[in-house]
Amino acid sequence: MDSSSQEGGEKKKLTKLTTFPVPSALEGKKENITITTNTPFKPSKEQIINHAIQFHLKGNLTEATKYYQYCINQGFNDHRVFSNYAGILQNIGQLKEAELSTRKAIEIKPDYAEAHYNLGNILKDHGKLQEAEISYRKAIEIKPDYAIAHNNLGGILSDLGKLQEAEISYRKAIEINPDFAEAHSNLGIILSDLGKLQEAELSYRKAIENEPDFADAHLNLGVSLTDPGKLEEAFESYVRVIKINPTYPNIYSYITEFLRDSDPSKLIKSKVKNILNLLLERNDISHKELISTFNFVYRNKIISSLEKLDADFSQIELISNDKVIINALKKIIFCDFKSEKILTKLRRNICNRIAKNIETINYSALPFIIALAEQCFFNEYIYSLTEKEKLSLNIIIKRCHDNELNETNISILSCYFPLYKLLDQIPSLKYFNSPNQSFAELIKLQILEPLKEIEFSKNIKKLGSINDDVSQKVKSQYEENPYPRWRYGHHSESEKMSLLQGINNEIKPNSISSNSVNSQLKVLIAGCGTGNQILQAQRYKNAQITAIDLSLSSLAYSQRKIKELGIDNVELIQMDILEVSLLKEQFDVIECGGVLHHMNNPSQGLKALVGVLKNNSFLKLGLYSEQARQDIVKARNYIASKKLQANEDHIRNFRENIFSGKAPELNSLIKSSDFYTLSSCRDLCFHTQEHRFTINQLQEILKSNELEFLGFLLPKPVKSLYEQYFPEDKKQTNLENWAKFEEKHPTTFAEMYQFWVCKTEN
Repeated sequence: MDSSSQEGGEKKKLTKLTTFPVPSALEGKKENITITTNTPFKPSKEQIINHAIQFHLKGNLTEATKYYQYCINQGFNDHRVFSNYAGILQNIGQLKEAELSTRKAIEIKPDYAEAHYNLGNILKDHGKLQEAEISYRKAIEIKPDYAIAHNNLGGILSDLGKLQEAEISYRKAIEINPDFAEAHSNLGIILSDLGKLQEAELSYRKAIENEPDFADAHLNLGVSLTDPGKLEEAFESYVRVIKINPTYPNIYSYITEFLRDSDPSKLIKSKVKNILNLLLERNDISHKELISTFNFVYRNKIISSLEKLDADFSQIELISNDKVIINALKKIIFCDFKSEKILTKLRRNICNRIAKNIETINYSALPFIIALAEQCFFNEYIYSLTEKEKLSLNIIIKRCHDNELNETNISILSCYFPLYKLLDQIPSLKYFNSPNQSFAELIKLQILEPLKEIEFSKNIKKLGSINDDVSQKVKSQYEENPYPRWRYGHHSESEKMSLLQGINNEIKPNSISSNSVNSQLKVLIAGCGTGNQILQAQRYKNAQITAIDLSLSSLAYSQRKIKELGIDNVELIQMDILEVSLLKEQFDVIECGGVLHHMNNPSQGLKALVGVLKNNSFLKLGLYSEQARQDIVKARNYIASKKLQANEDHIRNFRENIFSGKAPELNSLIKSSDFYTLSSCRDLCFHTQEHRFTINQLQEILKSNELEFLGFLLPKPVKSLYEQYFPEDKKQTNLENWAKFEEKHPTTFAEMYQFWVCKTEN
């Protein structure tokens, strides 16, 4: 904010724009005001402006806004008025008005470096990166020692993919102000992106030395330390961020991703346990990513507790009061045979006890039964069941139909069926109320949300027709089993980044730059499924997303989730990729993961997508690896030989055969988390159509479609290992090398080949 006068005299200016929260009632507010002072004389123009500035400095933005508007209405052509008022407008999100006001300040005083700098900030917020770069450079031209302008210019250059230029800008900011912690931290990010990991670590440590409680620097240091394998130090850096600021944006998501990609045995178990307990309490992270860490910390303890319960049901109250076990059952799919076996047995015993009205099933058991019901709902009732259980369930259903409704009866039924599917048999279920909060959440999960999805499905836009025979079969599969089911995820407005930054984060050590970054980004998610990819695509700044899928059930699931999360930049459409030209749009980026390999002709699907991708724009693909899926090929051959069908009973029988050792050649499947829910097991082994590729085939496909390979999405340890084999491939984009690497490490692409490509100009 500027408080200096236009006339001579010493000018005192803050070099960094200071913003304050402004009540929304101020937006567009204009009114006549009366200027009063303690003197009988009419205040001068300079006195009025100083009043405005004093209110602004004290944080009284209501009065400051009135004064600035009065000055403007009176025709006071003073650069301070327009510049400071622009700061308030920017803070309340009125970027267009803020830009106009700042440009007016520059028109009045063209050599006003702070206004050029502030205009750069506004343009950056507006997604106008090239214009923002020009403004920052103008500020620096006027004021060469403007450290914060050099710093912010570095940020813009980074967003534009100009990493070497960004490094120069950050170094200049540090040269001007060696104690500039933010510039040191930002320089570390660029050095890391350029593969200069040791220098990056030193920059982060310098930032922390200058500002010990600088949470950003601790976070960046944590990210940096995962490269050289300093996992314990990295973990400590993340924990430090929480100690500095427990509400630091997205820190719990960062830690979740760190734990997902790390070997938990390399960490101190007690410290991991404390963080894991915090994460299990939260509803804004993807708990699926905690499976390996959870098993490392708690698997043996939980199995032991459940076995004790099986031996002595009077222990149920201890289990029901164990927050960790209850939270885990509600939020993490238990992906191991031993846990499934004991939970299946406990469910059976509880069901039979309730059917027999055994008194030991009392209200104290309810929290555990509800948690088990949520576990079963999310694994889509994949546990095996006996004929005796079926008889017990019929007894309980008849009781409920005869108005013997209570929380215990309903909860055990919800361990076997989603409750909304029992509404025809038990109509009164829809109106049952309970003061128990956990039970109310169960009703929401199993009745209210599914019914909402059914309602949403009636209004989802449809385009074209689904005529291809394989497309129809795939559609049918995902109508029956929307995949993947997910409950919680990470979505944050504060983490928005440019498209180039998002791509560069994933293709490291390669990086790209562009001089044509659109302020409005058109994104297509081709095969969005249940919406997880939509959530991930929210990272892009100024994005308008079109998400298409064959399955109406999957789209309805997506619609419910994006509404819950307040996402409003997405249009959902039911259609076939083969008819994507009917959108009559050209896209800046297309994401299509795990879709093309389920089409009748993947090349035809890819050609359709390339046809709606702008020149010099980007495509993210996910395709199955022939080499990495040999165990799945064996499973599919076994399924075919036994004439198994893709239905619930056959999928359960298939799994039981593997668990019981009847198909020892398929034992490796037990280690896959996808083996532990119905829809994912069906997707893994029973899919109606599957194509697999070699890297050499990928190379041919990309060449024939004039697509340039930019890099694989892989964990840092894998890319570090690749570097040891092929140090000359600095960008890690040589597909022939990657083919050799996969031969040595055949499980590298066990999930999929995931990679970015660019459509080159014809």
